[in-house]
Amino acid sequence: MPTTQIRELSAEDMRRAASGIGGLPVEQSEHWEAFATTQGHSLWGLLGWYEGEKCLAVIALYEHRLRSWRYLWAKNGPVWIKEATPDREAAFRRDLVQWVRKKDRGIVFVRLHAWYSAPELEDVLQTITYDRTVIIDCAKGEREAVLASMPNDGKRSVRRAVKKCEAAGVRIVEETDKARHDFSEYYRVMVETAERDGFRPHASETYSDLLSSLGEEHARLFVARDCEGELLCWDLVLLNAKKAQAEYGASTARSRQMGAPVLLDFELAVLLGSEGYTGLDLRGAHSVRVPELFTVGKYKRSFAQSFTDVAGAWDLPVSTGQYQLVRTLMGVKRTLTKPSSSR
Repeated sequence: MPTTQIRELSAEDMRRAASGIGGLPVEQSEHWEAFATTQGHSLWGLLGWYEGEKCLAVIALYEHRLRSWRYLWAKNGPVWIKEATPDREAAFRRDLVQWVRKKDRGIVFVRLHAWYSAPELEDVLQTITYDRTVIIDCAKGEREAVLASMPNDGKRSVRRAVKKCEAAGVRIVEETDKARHDFSEYYRVMVETAERDGFRPHASETYSDLLSSLGEEHARLFVARDCEGELLCWDLVLLNAKKAQAEYGASTARSRQMGAPVLLDFELAVLLGSEGYTGLDLRGAHSVRVPELFTVGKYKRSFAQSFTDVAGAWDLPVSTGQYQLVRTLMGVKRTLTKPSSSR
């Protein structure tokens, strides 16, 4: 392979490099830095990977901590300007590890995304990744075209939801500004969702910080309410360069009975399509690698004829010995905290 190298970039360099591929994911754009800072994650570096004068990929890396260990996380990165072949991915990672070791010897590993598995990549610690998702075709905001893009069971789900929600006087509205100033009402629904589905939500401030830091151009919140104003469900959507992703969502048990989440996701795709967004990414579905997402994946699959493959997250050790120590200690912790079985 020709000689390659890592170079430091500015935010403008990143944006310009990605202009030919439709722009950057919001987490790799300059807009993400303000939010990351509120969460205690500083920008470690903006880098480009070059072959001669040709930029092949760009990556934004933020510093995180796992107890006393420091690592870097490139959410939705690297962003490939040229095709991400297995050889290119491997060569990029070799150059990146050398660069990180030279610049900061305190970094234990880098968490990044890769299309292809490789011996040097480890399954991520502590979090669930995914390597395929469901994207609703926004069809330029044409309601019947959005519906036509869905499989038959999805069309039936939407029609049932429309009928039930109309009977309950459900309306879909944007409440970005309200949620930015007071997230408590929305957080109560998130807590209910987490208790029902068995996950731990972020602190309430994380969601409000996301809305405040990114601004309504890049983070918006949409809700379904009944005729009496009761909050039924909500979606927090991230946006950049005509890319839209439903990052977080929550729903009450009552809303699920009437199909309000289905109606919200459908109407949101129609609305975003009318604003020029091409698709609404529902952010993750089950695969062989991630069976934990099977149930939510079945729900999302009703919105599109097929899954969309994406690059999954992996850990790339920089200090192999320290990384293996961290993995071992995390395994011991999980064993000790695992509840004992009972009959």
